[in-house]
Amino acid sequence: MKRSLSQLDSVELEQAIAECVQQIEANPQSAEANANLADLYAQQQRWQLAIKHYRQAITLQPDFESIYKTLADLLLQQGKDEEAIKVYRQGVKNNPQNSNYLFALASALEAQNKWLRASNNYQQAAKLEPSARVYYHWGLVDYKRQEYDQARSHLKQAAELEPSAKIYYYWGLTCFKLQEYDEAESCWKEAIAIKPNYALPYYQLGRLWQNQQQWQQAISAYRQVISIKPEFVQALSKLGAVYRHLQQFDLAISCLRQAIEHVTKQDVAQELAVTSERATLAEDLPVTVDLYFQLGKVLRAKGSFPEAITAYLQSIQLDPFFKSSYIDLQYTPIAKEQFPEVIKVYRQIVTEHPEIAIAWGNLGDALTQQDQIAEAIECYRNGSYQQAIKADPDLAQLDWPTQKKSGPDFIIAGATKCGTSSIYHYLSRHPQVLLSHKKELDFYWKHFKRGVDWYLAHFPTLTDRPDFLTGEATPNYIRFPQVAQRIKDTFPQTKIIILLRNPVDRAISWHYHKLNTGLTKLDLVTAIASEIDRLATVSEAEITNTGYYEPDNIMTSLYIYKLKPWIEILGREQFLILKSEDFYLNTRENMEQVFKFLNLPSYPQDNYPKVNAGSYQDVDPNMRRTLVEYFAPYNQQLEKYLGINFGWE
Repeated sequence: MKRSLSQLDSVELEQAIAECVQQIEANPQSAEANANLADLYAQQQRWQLAIKHYRQAITLQPDFESIYKTLADLLLQQGKDEEAIKVYRQGVKNNPQNSNYLFALASALEAQNKWLRASNNYQQAAKLEPSARVYYHWGLVDYKRQEYDQARSHLKQAAELEPSAKIYYYWGLTCFKLQEYDEAESCWKEAIAIKPNYALPYYQLGRLWQNQQQWQQAISAYRQVISIKPEFVQALSKLGAVYRHLQQFDLAISCLRQAIEHVTKQDVAQELAVTSERATLAEDLPVTVDLYFQLGKVLRAKGSFPEAITAYLQSIQLDPFFKSSYIDLQYTPIAKEQFPEVIKVYRQIVTEHPEIAIAWGNLGDALTQQDQIAEAIECYRNGSYQQAIKADPDLAQLDWPTQKKSGPDFIIAGATKCGTSSIYHYLSRHPQVLLSHKKELDFYWKHFKRGVDWYLAHFPTLTDRPDFLTGEATPNYIRFPQVAQRIKDTFPQTKIIILLRNPVDRAISWHYHKLNTGLTKLDLVTAIASEIDRLATVSEAEITNTGYYEPDNIMTSLYIYKLKPWIEILGREQFLILKSEDFYLNTRENMEQVFKFLNLPSYPQDNYPKVNAGSYQDVDPNMRRTLVEYFAPYNQQLEKYLGINFGWE
């Protein structure tokens, strides 16, 4: 039965309602009159009366197909989910051979995220109606259930019955999840062939090619997305990431600024949120806070530190709990004129959110740079306390000393890009370890003049108790023999953990880290060649005692010159020396060595993710061969001195 009522003005509505009421009084058994009256009440937003008469229409005519969905949708709108489901179930019961009722029921269950029940009903609908629409929706539900093999099968059947761009698009998504990348690529290209102005397949192709490091293809795909949908902020964000990787900073900045401009327009954001592909967009649609963070990273890599600071501050002002911006701010030089703004922002955050430990720490760092040491110390103590009780809220019930007296139990002293962040993270999970509020304190080489009280403020005071250990990780320490002497003069009981990575890999990784953070502009070949030439004229004593040269990729990798003076000052028994490659290959066993070295009980963990792992482009074989040959004699000296066979090439 077909109903057709046009939109009426208020006067016409009242007249039409009166006529329907008269029709029902004359013929109380008229399902259509009740349905029409319900439609009119719905136009007036008199929802309860509309629901009443829709129910009456179904009661009078159980096969009144079009009413079931209308009534159920209205019930869903009113928050009466279970009643809506009952309406659909009633439709299925009264019409068991009509697939439309099963389809409607499945759709309602899907809307409530009851995906397994929805999938079962789509399956029943498919038996009655093996159509593209049923298989398509069945596939989408199974995709949401993460049953990707089933989803792919259903979507493939849908495409065979009635190919469409959307079907191929989601078919491609399931293949991507299954790591069937060639099939995913083929599906998305087919979607584009059917609908050339369909932005989403281009976007997914961009993601695929970006992951495969096919940079130019990724750029082309993202640009195609933007040409179709200029406000597609995620495509702009990812295009910016590609340009950042390629060191094309101005282009990356332009993309991110465009994304920020678009995403801050509410109307655009809302449009994106309600698009038919909202599930795909919503899963990784960047919020403004992340875009500002990404902009900060690009500006920092470019060396535009004041602008980077501004972007990072905008990020944390939008979301004070966004940790990544705080971390990057710790390692970004702050211009003198920016300190008042930085301090103001941090003061506001710790006032409103005193539980954010990293904000206290960053405020302390800014105050330290302004030589406001007493206030900085109080900030560090607050940060240390907040971090400790966040890790274990029960610690708040213990009696905390007002200030710490003893030094750290251990220091992870080197070397950079060898895995120090990972071991620091794994130690932080141990219930008897309460670490410094941030990883790198730089006290013994940068801030020694600040005094021991400044240093101790970075550690939880509770770790003066023997049942807790504390420590820090400053991998740059290993560069400076005077650091070892200062440790001996202040807290000689401190144990030292050293990770050593194949010096070839460490040198390369360190170079790209500096390149990505704006600390160098040199390419790898130029940097290495320049450093080799310089080191040919430098004495052994100078290499041992000099912390930095620029470039400095090789010098820190001459482990024998950096490690030997430390051992001579502190004694071999103070050191645990681990090979990075073995550490990552057998992490659990190596962590057991760490626990034993620190006299901690064993604490095996479920997983050991790499922390702060970098990535870089393939290195020219000739460049690598040059480094292998250069480091070989120094590696031999190191192995002989330590009695350890590292087995590096």
